[in-house]
Amino acid sequence: MFNNIIYVIIVVVIFQLNYPGEGFFDSPLTSIFILFLLWLNFTIYCKYRFSRLLGLYRDSFAAAGQGRASLDYQSLVMKLSILSIVIFALSVYLLNLKYWLLKIPGFTTFSILPGSVAILIFFTFLATIWYYGYPAYYAFFSLPVERWPYVASNLKLNLPILFPWAILTVCYDLLALLTWPSIKKIFDTQIGQFLFFAVFLTLLVLFLPPLIKYWWGCSALPETEKKEGMVNFLREAGFKYRDIVSWPILEGHIMTAGVMGLLPKFRYILVTDSLINTLSEEELKAVMAHEMGHIRYRHILFYVLFLLGFMAISFGLFDLFFYLMALQPSLLTLLSSQKELQSSIFYLLLSLPIILSIILYFRYIMGFFMRNFERQADLYSAKLIGTVEPTIRSLEKIAHVSGQSRHHPSWHHFSIAERVEFLWRSGQDPQLVRHHSRRLVLFLTVFFLLIASLGYTLNVGPLKTNLENIALTHILNRQLIESSENIEIYRALAYVYHRRGNTAKAKGAYENILRLHPDDGVALNNLAWILATAQDTRLLDYPKALTLAKQAVGIERSPTFLDTLAEAYYVNGFYDQALEIIKEALEKASENREYFARQLKKFKKGAEGAPGS
Repeated sequence: MFNNIIYVIIVVVIFQLNYPGEGFFDSPLTSIFILFLLWLNFTIYCKYRFSRLLGLYRDSFAAAGQGRASLDYQSLVMKLSILSIVIFALSVYLLNLKYWLLKIPGFTTFSILPGSVAILIFFTFLATIWYYGYPAYYAFFSLPVERWPYVASNLKLNLPILFPWAILTVCYDLLALLTWPSIKKIFDTQIGQFLFFAVFLTLLVLFLPPLIKYWWGCSALPETEKKEGMVNFLREAGFKYRDIVSWPILEGHIMTAGVMGLLPKFRYILVTDSLINTLSEEELKAVMAHEMGHIRYRHILFYVLFLLGFMAISFGLFDLFFYLMALQPSLLTLLSSQKELQSSIFYLLLSLPIILSIILYFRYIMGFFMRNFERQADLYSAKLIGTVEPTIRSLEKIAHVSGQSRHHPSWHHFSIAERVEFLWRSGQDPQLVRHHSRRLVLFLTVFFLLIASLGYTLNVGPLKTNLENIALTHILNRQLIESSENIEIYRALAYVYHRRGNTAKAKGAYENILRLHPDDGVALNNLAWILATAQDTRLLDYPKALTLAKQAVGIERSPTFLDTLAEAYYVNGFYDQALEIIKEALEKASENREYFARQLKKFKKGAEGAPGS
């Protein structure tokens, strides 16, 4: 399930970053037919690979061991899942999937619709893997589940991954329909989108567990001696929760447990029937203590913060990769091309570093903390029980009965052997528990400080502004080569140069605008301001500044233009005229009145100090 979370995030990124152009094919039927052929070949390949894996162990299963076979099975599932992502990317970028979906009425207005269809296609490939992988799964894990219930159970288990995305997307679509400009303006900003995501994700984490419990078909545990022992243990420990429920993953044959819910009123402890039937009452208490440890140390809250952390840097990472790619001449040619296919290739290439950052963040960085959270929960279990033996026995039984390899870790769990070995060491040296907690707190503190600083740097810091300006300047200058008389390019260049503080180049851009359009009020005003106030004295030309400022005011008597004219009068020594004009600007101004008041004070001071005053 944890792997599938990353896969779904990658699929959503691939779909969202796609430029919906026409691509290779002019007919949606052609694209659908080719997608069907890709799926058909994928099914043949899945059947072949799983049959080959099953044949490999048919005669040597006992010698190789269930653990080795299960590892190879999981490895093959992962490889085929990655292949399904590649096929999905081909359907998006080469078969025009997004383009054709947006042609369906309503799909442009509600982004949940094309997104849902795209994810449904990806889950079709996952279901194909589960369907053809069933014989090998049944042989290696010996679970009495039929093929179709096995596929349906996997779908039922993994679809809740989409619940937060679906609910957030629907809410965002509804907000986009609002006719309140001020609210829409907020949600059009990166900060507004982040706040929206943060608030709704928090609400979902708080109140979504009952929906997931219902979706999974969880039911109350029957009243047995083991349940009574677990309930009494939880009560004595003072642990608050809503219910302990039976978790019917693969009809309850998987040995696992879990906890979900930040609020006690919506908190559920999930246990499979197989786990209850296999473990002793004391071992089940150790499992309960482990799940309590996740709540005690607020691991669920940290997972929310990890998601928000990635959200905080994802906007900036997208812009960073975009600008870095735009600075490469060959890639910029793709982006600026009028051919939609070439633009699609640019965004396909852009998706690659984004996907790499997702894998790095979730699988390696977040995975590091997930492994250590599990270890922390193990240590809490041993501490609460008073001895490490029940926790160790529960882990060893789970590994033995379920066919897991003792020595093979996952990206989100240490191996059973590593967990057991650390528990034995902690039993002999209690200082290890304190050391592990302190180490984890230190790593979390450093991590979130880095995320906060990186989020600021990538989104609102000077690095982003400078990189954006450099990239835009590079793009616009290349466009000028092809269209040297395009006034809009000069306008954009002037704006960028002004933002970067490159006054000399901004002056040249404004002069080119006036060469093409002598009555452009903004260019007249801004050039006049440069000629009157530039720190580089080589750019100053007071008489010309006054002439240009008068022309600008003749076109529009706005407070900004009047302020420039007043400044031009002032630097030319015409203090009375400067005072008269700035007073008019102050009267007209509805914003920045403090600035105009400072200008008035400056001009008055200049007039008082002038000879003959």
